[in-house]
Amino acid sequence: MGCVCNSNTSKTSIQSTQLSINIAEQYKNNKNIKTQDSLEDFSQSLCNIGQEITSLGQLRPEVQEQINELGTFKAIEQMDTDTSNYSYLLCSDGSIFYGSVINGIRNGVGKQHWLTEGNYLESFWQNDKANGPARMIYSNGDVFEGHLIDNKANGFGVFKNKKKEVRGYWNDNRLSGNGIEIRKNGIKYEGQFKAGIIDGRGQFTFPDGRKYCGQVQQGLLHGQGLMTWPDFSYFKGEFRNNHFKGYGCYTDIDSQTYFGYFFSVYHQDIKQMEIFYSKDHNIQECNKLKKFKKLYGGDHQ
Repeated sequence: MGCVCNSNTSKTSIQSTQLSINIAEQYKNNKNIKTQDSLEDFSQSLCNIGQEITSLGQLRPEVQEQINELGTFKAIEQMDTDTSNYSYLLCSDGSIFYGSVINGIRNGVGKQHWLTEGNYLESFWQNDKANGPARMIYSNGDVFEGHLIDNKANGFGVFKNKKKEVRGYWNDNRLSGNGIEIRKNGIKYEGQFKAGIIDGRGQFTFPDGRKYCGQVQQGLLHGQGLMTWPDFSYFKGEFRNNHFKGYGCYTDIDSQTYFGYFFSVYHQDIKQMEIFYSKDHNIQECNKLKKFKKLYGGDHQ
């Protein structure tokens, strides 16, 4: 059984930390590319020591389901075999910590449960800050597993929710550099992230066989890029906000190539994109332009 620290023998307060994550609204409906996978700063609060606590409290079903599915977090598996050196701490924000406590300071393995929010953290603490491998399970079932340095995500990590899985490197709670995002609807992105957002250069693979390779900005196909289709046709040129827009070249299924100015219109109801072409960039009337039609088997961009 773990013991309960009391205020007569331990410091009267220690800092409690909690990991939170921001899921952008546009990612919930999964209708466009733009996404943000950034870990927000840890919130800080004070812990009160000395109250009789004998458990972490009732975990929410979504959290318990993930624990059952994922199994024991290897970084803290020693807690399952030896409970004699662990203590409970009740925090002023309502969260409960259970783990290694030395002179009122968290040092070593531990678990923390935020009863109000429902979030649950397993990690390793050093000088009262989370430092080392960590697994955060959120009240809605989302999971982040990675490495923490002074309460912030730094290094390689994996975030999963019902819509997607993201793998990459975090820098002070922000996904930065190269990463991979795999969505449940079949869209896959491999490339650069900046401050938690798809940005830089990368490649998208779509479930209908399309591929895009090129510049991305704020989660969108934006800049110079190459789009290929399963019928071996392709477009190389300028993209703006997920659409063909500007100068480029299009090669059709008969290997005939058109150089000029392009723009596209997507029809969601019939899953079809119309690509309009002209040698004169001043012409914008659709009925005067050559048109190519491409059917999409899945979600548009």
